Amino acid sequence: MVGRSKKPQVAAIGEVVFDIMPESRKLGGAPADFLHYAVKYGAAGHLISAIGADDLGREVVAELHKFEINPVLAITPYPTGRVIIFKNSNGSLTAHILENAAWDYIPFTEDAEKCIKNIDAVYFDTLALRKAYSKGTVLDLIASAPKKAVKFFDVNLRQDYYDKQTILQLLEMADILKVNMDELKILKNILKLSGSTEEMCGQIRERYQLKYLILNDTAKESRVFGETMTFVKNDGIRQSFAYGAGNAFAGAFMSSILKGKSQQEAHDIANQAAVEVCLASCKNS
Repeated sequence: MVGRSKKPQVAAIGEVVFDIMPESRKLGGAPADFLHYAVKYGAAGHLISAIGADDLGREVVAELHKFEINPVLAITPYPTGRVIIFKNSNGSLTAHILENAAWDYIPFTEDAEKCIKNIDAVYFDTLALRKAYSKGTVLDLIASAPKKAVKFFDVNLRQDYYDKQTILQLLEMADILKVNMDELKILKNILKLSGSTEEMCGQIRERYQLKYLILNDTAKESRVFGETMTFVKNDGIRQSFAYGAGNAFAGAFMSSILKGKSQQEAHDIANQAAVEVCLASCKNS
């Protein structure tokens, strides 16, 4: 835990992309979204990733500065990442992640190593490990973080970019795990879990000695399993506009915990951040 007078130093390692929508584009990728809310709720944020020597790469840097996130970015010969976002007839969103992007080839640099050795928490997910090159870098960087640093694993399963071995490796490193209901079903098969939702979450938490396990069911409700279980339910939120809400929840929760908030306080703050994302999406749709 960080002293109240000092900003917690939070790094996120992984994909950085632009979400390309029919009429607009915006900075995306779970690590950047996570840091945006970690910073908004009181942390200092550092994004470790890679971009291309292109206009989108330069735009990534400008956007990160706008959100007061420190860019720790290598420049590669590959294009800056893009995700094509489609809106479905029911209002939900579908994302197609383009391959062989710069973030598939994140190198282990002196700047990244220096950054990771001075953090209080580090965020990572499965998506950034879809290619062997970045997988090696991400695992090495997590291992280089201080022992006391909180390791936040957002399962974040996308398309077919994950495998059992990678999930198990990251679980062994984690102090905090975030999953949604669909991801919990996949973990149930991988980890051979049984029982109710609460029992399965308890089994994961005990098996991997997690400080917290966060379970989100879109924007409808969330549960945090720690020394106790806290529960928050939302009424009147349109579920089709929950895109990005999980990242907001994660960033706000991580920052709040590092600043000394209780589990319930951090849960309430994180839930409010997620709800704000949903309401903004509804308003802009």
